[in-house]
Formats: sequence, structure tokens, C-alpha cells
Amino acid sequence: MSFVVFGVLFSIFCGNVLSDICSNNSKFDCVCKSFTDQITHLPLTIADCGDAGIETLPTDLGEDLSILDVSSNEIGSLDAKLASKSLVKLILSYNNVSKVAVGFFDNLPNLKYLDLSNNFLTSFDNAEVFKKLPNLRYLDLSYNNFKSLPEFIFSPLKELRRLHLSYNDLGEYLMPNKAVLGDVLGVTPNLTHLDLSGLGLKELHTTYFDHFVELKTLSLEDNNLTTIPTIPYTIEFLDLSGNRLTVISAKYLNYHSLKVLKLNRMNTLTSIHHYAFYNLVSLEKLYITDCANLKEFSDLAFDDASKDIHHHPKFLSLARNGLESLNETYKYFFKRMEHIDLIHNPWNCDCNILWLKDFAQELNRPHELRCSYPDQLKHKKILDLEPSDLKDCFPAIYGKKSHRALIVVLAVACVTLCGLIFYLLRYPVNGFAGRHRIGPNSPYVSAPTTEPI
Repeated sequence: MSFVVFGVLFSIFCGNVLSDICSNNSKFDCVCKSFTDQITHLPLTIADCGDAGIETLPTDLGEDLSILDVSSNEIGSLDAKLASKSLVKLILSYNNVSKVAVGFFDNLPNLKYLDLSNNFLTSFDNAEVFKKLPNLRYLDLSYNNFKSLPEFIFSPLKELRRLHLSYNDLGEYLMPNKAVLGDVLGVTPNLTHLDLSGLGLKELHTTYFDHFVELKTLSLEDNNLTTIPTIPYTIEFLDLSGNRLTVISAKYLNYHSLKVLKLNRMNTLTSIHHYAFYNLVSLEKLYITDCANLKEFSDLAFDDASKDIHHHPKFLSLARNGLESLNETYKYFFKRMEHIDLIHNPWNCDCNILWLKDFAQELNRPHELRCSYPDQLKHKKILDLEPSDLKDCFPAIYGKKSHRALIVVLAVACVTLCGLIFYLLRYPVNGFAGRHRIGPNSPYVSAPTTEPI
């Protein structure tokens, strides 16, 4: 009996879906399945139609479809209106979409997630394209060809929390106006995640982000910024990778809520100032990687390590920079860190590097830490360094360098003296005198004893 009831319920629940995009007679090659949402505990149906050769979307999606993924297809334009009261997530990424007709989204009142990334959109016909999406919380327009956007296009999206505009040609459009996102485009002040990466941004007004009082995550990577812009104090995640920063100082990093900071891929970065991260009291993860000209990391970047061993991130990545040494004071930080990545730096293996051998368990891929200098230790693993490799660091075993030099000088003097003594014994002084004695057979003639007359 229970089996029959289950079958009836399943047919009622999935009937409309099976008669449309997921039916056996459907022209779409989709994989459909049902499951229970872990948060709402409501039944959901997903249609995965990715990479199915679809060129045109169906107009009627049924009444039970919750998630539709039509990514990586051949869809060129979005013309005919979609219809589904149950659809909450629509993925249209990696298609050939170059046009979105006004009203295309009008019959999707419960849509919360919309991904239009990696298409060929250059503009929207007008600002009403998202007018009937009051519940939309996630919008991804990244990797398109936008150069501008209609005024107040985002005004209807009162529930929007995540907005991705990255990797479009929007830099010139977004920079001149100090409040363009809020005052011109109508982005809600309740936004929590904003991605402005790869837009060609050069500078941002000090009040540029004042509109966003709830912003937690901000990505500004791969722009042309030369200084760290002023950002909201609510920020917890900040990515500035791939910009043109030359120094990192505390002047621009005064955010007590910041937990994750990324400063990767900057060949212009040459210096980390003292106390650069001193004000980041909530910092948990710090990434500074792939900065070839960063040769020094200040021993006071987090203040004096010995004073407050609890004030530091748990995750530190300094991989693939130009670092040659790291001050021993960082051992106070490392003792309480969960992840430390120092691989692929040109380390100078002298006495100042030996303290890293005590952190083989904490270091990420410790056996990839190798010496670059001096030449006789090049490519040698730091963890495999022996006292004989760095004799100057072990005077109790090998003596001080000055002592060893004196011993060498004395040894040479002794050898020279011994050689001289042997030579003198072999060839005495009287032996030399006998060779020049004047006699009857001598080639030398004695001087006359009388004066000539």
C-alpha cells in the first residue's frame, strides 16, 4: 500500500516535469532528478541540460522544476519568455547569448539565482530587464562585453545580495562617478558580495563604497589600482591580487573585521612595511604569493611577535615570491599557525634559515623548500641541511670562522718553517763557502802583495 501511495505522490510531484523538459519524448537531452533541500526540507527537482547542444530554450518549464542548468550550449538570444513559478535557479553561462529581450524573465517571480556569465552580452535594451525579479539574490554578469549599463537597472532587485560584474570593459564607465553603483545603477545598499575584478579600474573615490553598509566580500583583483582604496569597515574578505601596488602599509589597512586578505600576482610589489597588518585584528588568512620582486618580509609586519603571540593569522601563504630570508622572530607566529606555505622562494641558506627546520610538521610541502644561495648548496632541501653544510653556524663543533682562519695561517707557517729547516739541513752554510775558496786550482787569482815599481 505504501508503495502505491509513494507512486501516486511521485507522479503528482513530477508529472509536469516529465511532460516537458524531462520527459522521455523531450527533444532536450537533460538529466533530471529530485531531492530534498537541506535548508528548507522541501522537495526540489533539477534539470541538468549542460552541454546538450541546445539552441533555443523551451517556453514552458513546468510547475515543479526548481533548478535549470543549460550552461555550455549554443543559445544565441533570449527572446521568448520563460514560464515557471517554481524555478529558483537558472544557469545560462557559457553560451552565445548576445541579446536578452525585455520581459524574458517576467514569468519567473520566484527566481533567486541567475547566472549569465561567459556570454557575449554588450548591453541590455533598457533598465526593465530585471523588473519582475523581486526575489533575485544572486546575479552573475561576469565575462561578457559590457561597456555600460542602463541607469537604475538594479533598482528592482531589492533582495540582491551577490553581484558579479567582473571581467567586462566597464572600467571607464564605473570610475568617474564616485557613487555610480548606488546612485546611478541602483544597487541595493544591502549587498553583501561584490565582484569588480578585471574591469580596468585605476582609482576609486574615497566614498566609492560608502553606499554599501552590509558589504562582507569585495573582489578587486586584476585591475590597475596603485593604492588600496577605502572600503567599508564591514569587509571580511578582500582580494586585491593582480593590481599595481608597490608597498603594503598600515595606512590603507585599518579594517578590524577583515578575515581574509589576498595580495597575489603583483610584480610591482617590493615592500611590506613595518606594522602593515597590525590593525587587522581579526585576520585569519593572509595570501601574498607570486610577487617576484618581493624580496623581504618585514619582521615587524604584525608588530613584535614576542609581545602578543595570539595576534596573528592562522593561515599564511608566502609561496612563489622573491624572498631570500625570513626573520627568526616568526617562529612565535608559526607555533600557533595551522597552515604555512613558503615554497618556491629563492632562499639564502645561511644561519638565519636554520630555524625553519623546527617546523617540518606545520609547513606546507616542507620538502619543496630548497636553497638558492650559496652556490654550493643550490637546490639542497632546507630540511636536509647538516652542520657540515653551514660550519659557521656551529662554532662549538667547528670553531669560529676567525679561529679556523688563524689555524690555517698557523698551519701554513708551520709547513713553511719546516721546509726551511729541512733545506738548511740539506744545504749547510759552510758547504756554500767551500765552493768559493781561493787556491792553486782556483780560477780566481790573489791580489799582489807588493806595489809595482
